[in-house]
Amino acid sequence: GSASSQSMRKFSCVTLSTKQLNIRNLVSYEKQQVPTNAIMFITAGGIRICVSADQRWVQAAVKRIDERRAAK
Repeated sequence: GSASSQSMRKFSCVTLSTKQLNIRNLVSYEKQQVPTNAIMFITAGGIRICVSADQRWVQAAVKRIDERRAAK
């Protein structure tokens, strides 16, 4: 492990939102396994929202963001 990863405190998902988000507002995401399997979406406004990774709309949103990244 590198020293730099220790000093950076990563934002981690503790509470998960159950509300479906508007995919158009999402610009990025991070996958997370600890402490819970979640996806952290980052909105255009810089807000981080954690959601459960196993919801169908979440998978669709992740795919959409990946496609958008690939198209750039």
